[in-house]
Amino acid sequence: MSRRTDIAAVLGGLLLSGCLQAQGDPAYLPVSLQPPYDTLPEMPPDTPIEPGMPVKLDPRQQEAVVAGVAKWMKTPGSASFGAMSGVKLRQGQIAVCGEVDGRNSTGVYAGMARYVGVMMGSPKAPDFVVVGIAQNGKPRAEIEAICQKSGIF
Repeated sequence: MSRRTDIAAVLGGLLLSGCLQAQGDPAYLPVSLQPPYDTLPEMPPDTPIEPGMPVKLDPRQQEAVVAGVAKWMKTPGSASFGAMSGVKLRQGQIAVCGEVDGRNSTGVYAGMARYVGVMMGSPKAPDFVVVGIAQNGKPRAEIEAICQKSGIF
């Protein structure tokens, strides 16, 4: 199985047909996959998510998650992180779920939002690809479901 196929399987299993959209005036921007991940084939939304094996994120991985999520924040310097946990998936990648708060467009802290993504790159230079961030409503429920089914929360 090629690296591209592995990435497609992981991200496709986590994506939910573009349902992970921001509501109201959140502290983050709408998430979209950036190149080269934006051209990967999407898997059907009913693709089962298999639980992974819990892993302790090392400091480099934690920094990659913070940097990856901060890219999507309206005011990156205001980002405050809560819980952050990961699992190693059968394909070998690490999926991470967590919480982040930050200032929205009016400068007000919007409240903790859930995020989900996949660790890419090498162990010495990890890169965190955010798949979704959501503060409330159906998008947040979908992220929480992904995290629970993956065995993260």
